[in-house]
Amino acid sequence: MWTKRKTLPITTVAVSDSSRSCGYPKTLMNGRGKANGTVEHESFGQFLFNKDKGTCLGRTAKSWVQILGFYAVFYSLLAAFWIGCLAIFLRTLDDKVPRYYGKGTIIGLNPGVGYQPWLLDDPDSTLIRFNVKDKSSYAKYVNTLDEYLLKYKNITATRICTGSQSNADLVKDGSAKAVGSDGSEDHLAESCRFELRPFEMAGCGAADDYGFREGKPCVVLSLNRLIGWKPIDYAKDSVPEAIRERYKPNFVTLYCDGTSDPDKEHLGHVSYIPEAGIDGKYYPYAVMPNYHQPIAMVRFDNPPRNKLVLVECRAYAQNIEHDITAKLGLVNFELLVEDIDSGTTVESR
Repeated sequence: MWTKRKTLPITTVAVSDSSRSCGYPKTLMNGRGKANGTVEHESFGQFLFNKDKGTCLGRTAKSWVQILGFYAVFYSLLAAFWIGCLAIFLRTLDDKVPRYYGKGTIIGLNPGVGYQPWLLDDPDSTLIRFNVKDKSSYAKYVNTLDEYLLKYKNITATRICTGSQSNADLVKDGSAKAVGSDGSEDHLAESCRFELRPFEMAGCGAADDYGFREGKPCVVLSLNRLIGWKPIDYAKDSVPEAIRERYKPNFVTLYCDGTSDPDKEHLGHVSYIPEAGIDGKYYPYAVMPNYHQPIAMVRFDNPPRNKLVLVECRAYAQNIEHDITAKLGLVNFELLVEDIDSGTTVESR
C-alpha cells in the first residue's frame, strides 16, 4: 500500500546582524570599529601624540615606563653575563706564553729566516740596490741598519753569558723565570747580552757604513722568534756538506749562494760573521724585559758590478727544515751593486 506523505511549507527566517554576531557588536580587531561597522581613522599626527587618549607613538606613559624598564633590566643582565664570561676567559690566558705553541699549531716548530736592511717604505721589494759612487743611494740602507741595531746598545736587564750559561737556564715551559738566592721567582729575568763588536771588527759596523761604502755590503740574518725553540746538533756524520767546514755544535750555521747556476757563478766570495753562525746560548726565546735577538751577518766581498744576482740564504740545524714554497728555514733577496757615474742607468740583466 502506498502512503502519501504530507509536504510542509518552507519558511524563510530573517536573521538580524546582531544575531549573526552572537549578540556582540561588529568591531575590528584593533578595537577602533564602531557598532554600526564604521572604522575610526587616526592621522599620523594623532599617532605621534594623541591628547584625548594620552598616548605617544601609540603607548601611554605607563606602557612606555614598563617596556623601557624591561629592556633596561634585560640588557643590563645580558651585558653582565657577557662581561663575566670574558673575565673568566681572560683569566685563563698568559700574556707572555701562548696557550698552544709548537708542533701541530699555527706557530709551528720550524723557524723562518729574516734579513736586514729591509725598507719599510717599500715592504714588497726584496732588492738591495745601490751605487758605490753615490753615497745617497745606500744611505737608506745604512740608516735602516742603524735603527735595527740600536736596540743592542741598551744593556739594561741583560747579562754576559760565558761558558755553559744560556737563556735556557731561565726558560721553563716557554716562560722566563729568574730564581734568586732565597729561592723565589720574583727576580727580573735577564737575557744573554748580544755584542756587536765582532761585526765592527770585520768591517760590518756603522763606522764602515756596513760595507756599502766599499761595495761589500753586509746583510743581517736572523731567525724568527719561536717560544721554546732551540737548535739541535747534527750527528758528526750527518752535517751538510755546504757548512761542514764551519759547523760547530750548539750553533745555527748560515749559508748563502745564488738561486741558479748563473747566480752562483757571479755571486763571488761570501764571508760569515761569526763563521759558525748564531750561538745557541741565546735560545730558547721567551718574553723578557730586554731580550736580545741573536743575529749573524754575511758580507759579499766581491759581488759583480752592474749585474743583478739572486741570493738565497739558509739556516742549518738538525731541527730546521727547508721549504722553498713556505719560506721555511731560508730567505731570498736580490743584490745589485752599481759602479757608475750619477745619472747613468744600468740594465739589471
